[in-house]
Amino acid sequence: MSNQQLALVTGVTGFIGAHVAVSLLNKGYRVRGTVRSMEKANELIRLNPELKDKIEFVIVKDIMEPYAFKDVVKDCDYVCHIASPFFVSNVTDNKAQLLDPAVQGTLSALEAAITEPKVKRVVITSSFAAVGDFTKDPSSGYAYSEKDWNPISYEEALKTDNGIVAYCASKVFAEKAAREWVKEKQPHFDICTINPPYVYGPTIHPMNSMDSLNTSNQILWTVINGSKVQPSIQSLQVDVRDVADAHVLALDHPKLGGGRVLVSKGPFFTNTISKILLDKFPEKKDVISEPSDVPFNDKHYTIDNSFSKSLGMKYHSEEQTYIDTAVNLWERAKQFSESK
Repeated sequence: MSNQQLALVTGVTGFIGAHVAVSLLNKGYRVRGTVRSMEKANELIRLNPELKDKIEFVIVKDIMEPYAFKDVVKDCDYVCHIASPFFVSNVTDNKAQLLDPAVQGTLSALEAAITEPKVKRVVITSSFAAVGDFTKDPSSGYAYSEKDWNPISYEEALKTDNGIVAYCASKVFAEKAAREWVKEKQPHFDICTINPPYVYGPTIHPMNSMDSLNTSNQILWTVINGSKVQPSIQSLQVDVRDVADAHVLALDHPKLGGGRVLVSKGPFFTNTISKILLDKFPEKKDVISEPSDVPFNDKHYTIDNSFSKSLGMKYHSEEQTYIDTAVNLWERAKQFSESK
C-alpha cells in the first residue's frame, strides 16, 4: 500500500466524486476524500460497504475558505477537484451562490497543491457548460470540440436571472481562472479539465431523497417515476462511470498536461429513454412514460469526442446507461420509501 500513489478527491461524497474514488481504487490508487461531515462519509460507506477502510476521509466544511485544502493535500501525488456548487433554481445572488464558490473553490485547490511538492497534476471537473455557445440555434448541427468556449461575459453572468445561464457561467469562469492561475504562478504541476455534458448513471453517493438527484438523473427519473410526464428533452449525455474513468486517465496521460477533454457518448432524447426502458422492462409500463410525439432533431448540435477516444476512452452504450440508472433509481426510491 505504501508504494501506491495517493490521489485527493474533493467532494468525494458527491455524485461524480464517489465514482471517481471507485475508479481510482480500481486502478490501484490510494484515495483521500474531502467531506463536509463524517456523517456523509459514514453514509457513503454504508451504501458501499466494499469501500470500508479504503478511503481516508478529511473534513473541509467550506471550500471557499482561504487555504481550505492546504492541510489535506499533504503527501498527495494527484488532486481531482470535483467539489463545486450545482443548482439552477432559487438562485438569488449569482455571484455569491454560484460564481464565487466555483472560482474560489478551484483556486483553493490549486493554492493547496502548490504547497505539496509531490503533486504532479490537478484534474478539475469542468463541464460542457464551459464549452457550448447556448445563444446559438440548437439546430445548427455544430460539432463542439475542446477548442470551443462558452462566450458569456462576467457582466452577463452577474445580471442574468436565469439560474441555468448563471451555473454555466460559473463553470466558464472557474476553468478560465484555473488556467490563468497556472499561467501566472507557473507551478511545479500542470492541470487538465474534464468537460462532460448531462451526466447519467447509477447513484452510489449519499442522498436525502429522490429530490436531491443530480439534474441529469432527475430527467430520467421523471420518465420512470410513475408521473407519466414526458419532459421531451434532447441534448448530449455521458455515463458517470465514464466521467470517473476520464478523471483517472487524465492523471498521468502525457498528452493532457494543460489539456481539456470533452467526454460524451452522444445525444440523448427522452423519447429514446422511454422506448429503451419500456422494451427492457415491459412489466414497468405503468410507471414508465410513453414516448411523446415530439420528433428527434437530427440536426441538433453535437460533441466531437474523437480526442477522448484517441486517448483510450471507452463509453458505455446509452442502453446500458439508461438500464443501469433506472434499476438503481427504482432501488434508491424503494429504500427511501421503506425508511419512512
